[in-house]
Amino acid sequence: MSVTGAPAKQCPDCGSELDLTDVDEIGDLVDCPNCGATFELVVLAPLTLAPFEDEEK
Repeated sequence: MSVTGAPAKQCPDCGSELDLTDVDEIGDLVDCPNCGATFELVVLAPLTLAPFEDEEK
C-alpha cells in the first residue's frame, strides 16, 4: 500500500489549524473545523495525514 499525505498541523485542503490533541494512533481520524474534510493519521513521525475515504460507500 502506498501512503501519501501531508505533514499535519494544518488542513491540507484549506490550511486551517487542526486540533490534534486526541490523534495519537495510526488510523485515528481528524475533522477540519473549517471545511469539514476528514483525514486519517497514516504516519506518526512526522505526523502525517491523508484524506479519509470511507470504504462503506
